[in-house]
Amino acid sequence: MTTILHTSELAERYLGTLKAQISLHLDYPPTLAVVTGATDAGPQAYIRRISALGEHGGINIKTVDAAGQDENAFCQTVRELGANPQIDGILILFPLPDGVSRDAVLAAIPAEKDVDCLHPLNLGKVTAGSPGFQPCTATGALMAAEYLAGDLRGKNCVIIGSSAVVGRPLAMRLLDRGATVSVVHIDTQDITSHCRNADVLFSAVGKARLVNSAWIKPGAILIDIGISYCPAEGRVVGDVDLKSIDHIASAVTAVPDGVGPLTTCTLLANTAKSAFDRLGLDFSFPDLPPKA
Repeated sequence: MTTILHTSELAERYLGTLKAQISLHLDYPPTLAVVTGATDAGPQAYIRRISALGEHGGINIKTVDAAGQDENAFCQTVRELGANPQIDGILILFPLPDGVSRDAVLAAIPAEKDVDCLHPLNLGKVTAGSPGFQPCTATGALMAAEYLAGDLRGKNCVIIGSSAVVGRPLAMRLLDRGATVSVVHIDTQDITSHCRNADVLFSAVGKARLVNSAWIKPGAILIDIGISYCPAEGRVVGDVDLKSIDHIASAVTAVPDGVGPLTTCTLLANTAKSAFDRLGLDFSFPDLPPKA
């Protein structure tokens, strides 16, 4: 039977280690400013989840409502947060309001407070193999893969999706681990043949039930990063067709309780690192507990 990995408990243990490191070295909790321009329920629910995990990790979450602001005002809000010494990290929730440019907003964030690791300087460090901040989703996926597969050195790892947020930084992190990496995308010919070679298959497409038994080899580990809403089921689902791959894959991450909590752990750890860096203190990213 295929193991389905839920990571909420692992995330809480990771955050407990993070909180202990913060308590040992800092006199105050680091603060993450979460900027949102939306008023619908989705972003608000996400903020509540970040706040709950932030409490476990010793990180204070400050919500900044930028709804109704035009691009100039939105960017000014971000610049003010960047200049505020009480703010250690800035997270922008997407999508942005109409008329507000993603590039303009990201340019307004100081690289040293870009804890979502989207600033070109921070992504460049990831590409160079010497990351400061960890790319959040890519690192969450990497942690899940290492938890399930152990040492990735020499393993064939295939990533479906080449986005700047997930696919590309994940490829760099896997190369740092000594994995053999392939990235497939919409223009790849015969994607399934590439995927069937994977010891570890990462899917970051956001297309429900994309990956089925024809895409995987027996015993493969599947890291499901994609998430989409399935109207027929009234819930969010991943890229992997769980029924199809059952008893074929050795393990798969749950959606939404798989890569997601580990992504948020990385975001919160980056926020702590920002606070440590400003004080000239050494910071260590926690490790997940070993697989039982």
